Order: sequence, then structure tokens, then C-alpha cells
Amino acid sequence: MTAPLDEEFRAALLELEEYLEGMPREQLAELVLPFASRWVLSHAGFDVPRLRQEAETLVQATPVPERILSGYVDQVAWWVSQRMLLDEADEPDLAAARVKLETARDEIEQRAETVAAAGFPRVADAFRLVLEETAGGEPPANPLWSALALRIAESVVP
Repeated sequence: MTAPLDEEFRAALLELEEYLEGMPREQLAELVLPFASRWVLSHAGFDVPRLRQEAETLVQATPVPERILSGYVDQVAWWVSQRMLLDEADEPDLAAARVKLETARDEIEQRAETVAAAGFPRVADAFRLVLEETAGGEPPANPLWSALALRIAESVVP
């Protein structure tokens, strides 16, 4: 169950709700995917602190001139997406990755229900579009998986 929405969060959702009004349907998922993936990241079963620490180590090991290149955050996100596939022993575990991806999807569906019940139907519909547009595909190629990795990368790339 999703925690109740506080007033500050409701204000942010209202702003997003109003922003989405009149947006073409084909853009909605793209517009809310960053928000949806950020909101569920810590609930999908990933060891987010470990992944952030590893990503931070990668960033610190990268020479500064390379860090300022366009697309660097995407390179870090790709690396994080590969690390997300590994278990505690640094062994690939595709079955566990699939479970985490499905958990993230379930969390987004729950968030869609929560925001719909709270009176934000456009945000809820956009969340459901995220689920439609990211259905299928295996980690790490799934767009939702990539978005989750990008949220971690963005948190450590200056």
C-alpha cells in the first residue's frame, strides 16, 4: 500500500496534472517516466545505497574531462543497469532482475491507483501508459529498467 500523499506532494501532483492537460497522448509516458521511476525506485527491491555508492566510485574514477561530456550520465546509467543485474556475490541473476522489474511495475500500478483516487486522473493515466509502453522486454533492455538505472546515475553525476 502506498503511503498517504502529504500536502506538498499533492501540490506537486496538481502541478503535473495541469501540465499534462492537452499534452499529446504519445508524449505522456515519456513525460512521467522519470517521476514514476523515481517514486518506485526504493520499493523495487534494489540495494539502492550500494548501487549509488558503486556509481559514485565509478564517477570519481572517471577523469573530469570525460565527466563533462554530453551523454556521460547515460554511460553511468548503462553501467548501473548492468550492476542491477548482479546478486550480492556479483553473479548475474536474471530471475531476480525480472522479479525486481515486475515489482517496480506493480508499484507504478499502485501509484496510478493512489493518484487516481486522490483526484489526479491525467497523472494516473500517464502512469498506466508508462506500464503499457514498458511492457515486455528483459532487463537490462527494458525501458523501465533503464529509467530506474538513470535515476541512480543522475543522483551521483554532478
